[in-house]
Amino acid sequence: MTVLGFTVTFHSPFRVGAAYARDGVVAALDRDDPLPADHLKGVMRAAAGQLLADHRHPAILEVFGSPRSPSPWSWSGATRIGENDWVFSRRHRVKIDEGSHMAIEDHLVRAEQAWAPAARFTVSRVGMIAPGGLSEPAHISLLRCAAAGVHGLGAWRRRGLGWVGITPDDGQVTADDIAVIRALAGAGEASGTAGEASGI
Repeated sequence: MTVLGFTVTFHSPFRVGAAYARDGVVAALDRDDPLPADHLKGVMRAAAGQLLADHRHPAILEVFGSPRSPSPWSWSGATRIGENDWVFSRRHRVKIDEGSHMAIEDHLVRAEQAWAPAARFTVSRVGMIAPGGLSEPAHISLLRCAAAGVHGLGAWRRRGLGWVGITPDDGQVTADDIAVIRALAGAGEASGTAGEASGI
């Protein structure tokens, strides 16, 4: 089984919202899994869409999955690197009335955030790669470049949260990886609206 490792370096705290509330906090996070697998997959998929200038590019559907075909890859949640645990803190946000320049009643948000110097996650191949599609090395190049293209994650990124860098554990993105992305982008332009034609 092919397993790709990635390291996340945090340049600021981050917040990925939890599906449940916590007393005294408007926007809670999951302290047991602050940076979950589905969020990592989502930000990598979005970065891949930017790289290929088409979020429904056939290569993205093949690597990250679609309603018709699941991804052959599985993401893990991030685990912090080192002996220290995640550092959790709280942050406040208030809405100001433009006329009076005073805080608007009932518009104070108290949110949790997390931080660590670095964390690690993996992307593991768990399924078959469709015959006639991309090769496994092409899948890997797209995953590596997509990870390197992620510079922000979680909520409130425009307010200074979630600034990160992601690097493959085996080194930086290579010239070969970039050549694969350029070839895929060129193929996508040549195929026109292949994603729309698929009905996805």
